[in-house]
Amino acid sequence: MDEKKELWQNYFANPCPENREKIILAYAPLIKYCAQRIYQGLPANVELDDLLAYGSIGLIDAINKFNPQKNNSFETYAVIRIRGAIIDGLRKMDWIPQSLRRKAKEIERAFITLEQKLGRSPSDTEVAQFLGIDEKELDKQLQDVGNLSIISLEQPIDNGEKDLLSLNDLLIDDNSPDPTEKIELEDLKKHLARELSMLTEKERLIITLYYYEELTTKEISKILELSEGRISQIHKKAVLKLKSKLYHCFIN
Repeated sequence: MDEKKELWQNYFANPCPENREKIILAYAPLIKYCAQRIYQGLPANVELDDLLAYGSIGLIDAINKFNPQKNNSFETYAVIRIRGAIIDGLRKMDWIPQSLRRKAKEIERAFITLEQKLGRSPSDTEVAQFLGIDEKELDKQLQDVGNLSIISLEQPIDNGEKDLLSLNDLLIDDNSPDPTEKIELEDLKKHLARELSMLTEKERLIITLYYYEELTTKEISKILELSEGRISQIHKKAVLKLKSKLYHCFIN
């Protein structure tokens, strides 16, 4: 019998602290995996140990809420919970300077406003003109806020329901929807797939490598022979395009 399967059987038969501790230890590597991926793009003042602590909370939460009848894969379910706990912890830390947060919001607002006005993804020139800056300055600002993509993907998209989805939810199969949620999720995935096809080849490749192949920014920079800053810049722009597209899908 699979060792982890046996651990779960023992836990469900007797959910005592000892059996739960064994499951925590068995899946502890997931905490380090998630924490290190997120840590890659954070400022130096953020400690990896803090992320690991937040991730531990997420793993325990996943174990407490795991339902094998709804969640086919605990690993997938746990990764979502762990990442969510780390992101929540980072938000409480408020490690992002307010000036950088304002800059990110201004750029995001520009993409959404121009998308609505033009009926298509705006060009760099159009975004720069909207913000009253030149394209060189826009490139610099996109690179400055590039690391915020990690957080913005986790921010909820308002679809008019109590339980909000994030863009990252659409990039990960959580294997746990009820029949109604499954239909809604499939519809959202169709929207996302269509909008992904509208990105440039390089944007699409970076999104694929980062979210589907789960490579780090550093690994992607080596593959594409571009600087990490440039990868973050392209990544941020692609995320903004997707968010503006999905925003209009939900409000129309």
